Amino acid sequence: MELTDAFYQKPGYICYYDDFTKIYEDLDKLFVSFLEGMDYRSFNIPAMIDGEVLQKCGYFESFPDQITATASMKAESLDEIMNGKEVDESRIVLHNKYLTPSACLHIYPMFDGKIIAKDEIITTKARVFRCEDSGAEEQTRLWDFTVREMVFIGSPQFVRDKLETIKKKGLEAAQRICPGARAVAAHDHFYKGQRNDVKIRMQKKNAQKTEIIIPVAGRDVSVASFNYHGYHFSLPFHFDNNKSIVSGCVGFGMERWVAACKEYHKLAVSELG
Repeated sequence: MELTDAFYQKPGYICYYDDFTKIYEDLDKLFVSFLEGMDYRSFNIPAMIDGEVLQKCGYFESFPDQITATASMKAESLDEIMNGKEVDESRIVLHNKYLTPSACLHIYPMFDGKIIAKDEIITTKARVFRCEDSGAEEQTRLWDFTVREMVFIGSPQFVRDKLETIKKKGLEAAQRICPGARAVAAHDHFYKGQRNDVKIRMQKKNAQKTEIIIPVAGRDVSVASFNYHGYHFSLPFHFDNNKSIVSGCVGFGMERWVAACKEYHKLAVSELG
């Protein structure tokens, strides 16, 4: 297959077509196939999330620099805007709603107060939005990007086993793109501060986060992350069942996988699975 630059890009987002649309869709099917033989449910989540949910998840405390707020035009400013006036802070009104910064954050409220009678696996493909201080980078660090997410809810052993199973399958696929792909211990990029520094140390100490790395354009790029949450979400959303239920999640960054396939001339999913 002849490679083409079949995408349109602006700072912060990217649009695919032709060959890249095909590999994008095939990659997603490959990731979902990692759940074959497991009892899972598919959820559809919105692009918008309530501020109360982010607060309960601790997102304002951990990642305030990444959150994108929503706004609408003030009714009294509409005529001015129609006549060419700049849309600035004086002409908009903020709402306590934000663009979803992490796909799994919509899942936990759905289990709020529920008794977990069996281990749960949920998957979704979602657009997520992170406005990072470091700014956007072509193809691999976007403000608006897509994630194939998998969430595991159940006993600690169940969650850790499923994270390890999906990590193994993901790493095998990554190494078919680039033999130098590897899994590394990692931590979240919390906003600077003493409390968040403690979170980083705890993540490292308890081996709570692993990433799959593929070199792209001379830089190491995280294409997937594997996260053990413990009771971080099950406690505030009241589905911990007396501290017997934990959660974990996996995220495959779709645009980053496409960028890796482009880098290493792998545009057929048969080369990956």
